Amino acid sequence: MKKNNIKPIYIVKYRFYYCDEESEVNIFVTRNKSKASKYSKRFNSILKKWKGYYSQFEMIKGGMIWIADEHMDKFERWERLRSFDRCWVEQIEER
Repeated sequence: MKKNNIKPIYIVKYRFYYCDEESEVNIFVTRNKSKASKYSKRFNSILKKWKGYYSQFEMIKGGMIWIADEHMDKFERWERLRSFDRCWVEQIEER
């Protein structure tokens, strides 16, 4: 098969953890590498920002990182953010 017949496709994904199980989610697929890369970088940048913001409400409780009692109103969002790992781009080829 000729090499120029192979067309790259980029899958933008993220990983999250729930109840000690790891899952990957496909966000979208594109042939535009730049679009995929920019989305992934922006996703990770926003995730880092929000994790940093919510980290101010954390404390060590029973040897684990937990949200402070006085901030339990933020628990749901804090827990959700902690479950996200990162976003990345995976390249596959259409033949």
